[in-house]
Amino acid sequence: MIQKILKAEKCAECKGCCFFDGDDAWESPCQLTMDNAKNGDYMVCVHLTPNGCSLGEGKPVECAMYPFRVMQLGEHKVIAVCKYCKPVMDLPLSRLVQFAEEMQPEFLSANVVKEYNGEYVILKII
Repeated sequence: MIQKILKAEKCAECKGCCFFDGDDAWESPCQLTMDNAKNGDYMVCVHLTPNGCSLGEGKPVECAMYPFRVMQLGEHKVIAVCKYCKPVMDLPLSRLVQFAEEMQPEFLSANVVKEYNGEYVILKII
């Protein structure tokens, strides 16, 4: 999904979405390990290789959607983007909103809704 607005090479350079600390480990849809972590403070997805995700097109929908999320905010669902994904946050906000609108049917069909937290920027109220 993300390749529609960001080159795969940009994601492969960073891989930040595959590393989790104690506060966000719950976000991972996959098993985490300390074995190949670069920093002892972080856990890393077991599917992360030097070339990226070993699951390719078979990765969990949460991974394919990241850094975008459908989130529950009170009575409303929102499409939001993680503010810590620098390559995406460097894009114009108007492009992110446009992408959220274009992808809304696909995001909603994934049926993965997380509780809203301040780590995400709301792009669209559904």
